[in-house]
Amino acid sequence: MIASRLVLPAVLGLMACPALAQTSAFGCSQTETAVGVPSIEGRDGVFYRVLADLRLRHPMEDAVTEQMGALSLALAGRGTTLIYVTVPTKSQAMPEFLPPLAADYAYDSTTAQLVYDDIVGRLAARGVLAPNILAALTSEGADALPFFQTDFHWTSDGARLAAKVIGEVMKAQPGYDQLGLSTYHTVALEPTPAFSTMRRSLQAFCVDQLPRVEAMAHLTEETATSVEGVSDIFASGTDQTGIVLVGTSFSDSPLANFAGYLSEFSGLDVVNYAVTGGNQYGAMTSYLTSRDFADNPPRFLVWENPIYSNLAQYGPDPLDELIAAAGDTCGTNLPATRTGSNTLSADLRGVTLTPGDVILADLGTDGPREVLFTLTTAAGVTRSALMQRSDRMLASGRFFKPLASIYHPDFVTLTATFDRPVSEVSTLTLCPLAKKDAT
Repeated sequence: MIASRLVLPAVLGLMACPALAQTSAFGCSQTETAVGVPSIEGRDGVFYRVLADLRLRHPMEDAVTEQMGALSLALAGRGTTLIYVTVPTKSQAMPEFLPPLAADYAYDSTTAQLVYDDIVGRLAARGVLAPNILAALTSEGADALPFFQTDFHWTSDGARLAAKVIGEVMKAQPGYDQLGLSTYHTVALEPTPAFSTMRRSLQAFCVDQLPRVEAMAHLTEETATSVEGVSDIFASGTDQTGIVLVGTSFSDSPLANFAGYLSEFSGLDVVNYAVTGGNQYGAMTSYLTSRDFADNPPRFLVWENPIYSNLAQYGPDPLDELIAAAGDTCGTNLPATRTGSNTLSADLRGVTLTPGDVILADLGTDGPREVLFTLTTAAGVTRSALMQRSDRMLASGRFFKPLASIYHPDFVTLTATFDRPVSEVSTLTLCPLAKKDAT
């Protein structure tokens, strides 16, 4: 039986003293060295990952918040409101179950909360809607556990609390009342187990059975429609999809029912593009570079990302690609010719390029997962960049390559070599990168 969620000041403070010897409630030992998921055991069978949950530094550099502001601004130009959802760690959302051992890792709950607040605050200062869902997950009314005991994902209760906050943000946006709103109702189904790599890894270090990752499954259904709306991302005409959800396994998990709760608390249909195992950019890049987005941008784009998934991990290019894909600046067609079965080439003499430009290589059909950009100067200086889409991502055939990292002022030729044949509908286009942000 899980104890009620009382926030204990002594636990929140995690006094800086040597941890007392702790006896496992499940006969566990050496879980701190568990392969894949080093963890520590807290109160009532709640386990925390050493490398993610006990980390205090979660980077969100100024350069990244500036790019996020530019992305929000570019999407707004297409009639889409970006809502960036920072999922807190289990230790941030459930500090009252942490063991004294956490202090040995220099973990401090007050600092951890300040780190979260700082991230959402600085995003907001750049004009990005970034709701503080940590406040909801740790509120006095949050009696149920927001995260599973032996897994790092949120429960349906955690997903529901987060969705409620996001729904309130949507309702506060201009024009919300003019959208095609419906009434959605969520019903409980039956207790349902979920596979957990974390629990399986930890169980090998424990004598007794660990708490299972299972919960009551839920189903959200539309019960009434006030105004005829749109329920399909592929809708024709000028109808606009209400919400597109992109994110990680937090959004993709059927047991959490996050997309369903978003519909319940917003009154809008949700199309879920989340990708389990896609990390911070898998789903977002898949969707924004797709023809679905280009042809029918949604009213709201909810981007869920755990706080420990650093947006700067791969440098500036991923966000710059999103900014270019979100905007409507790809208006200069480069004269391209087929110079190989899989290759398009363009003469850049007479074309002015800047470090802020982006080249769009579009095969014209779905399917390709990589393209090699090669740019050459008259003096023979060559710079290349390979862009790839993982097997978990959509293969839209559209690749936006920012030039900043490979820029040279004297490029005269460009080639783009795909992993499949080009055709008469394959194109190369110049896209000036949108201005940084609204501040």
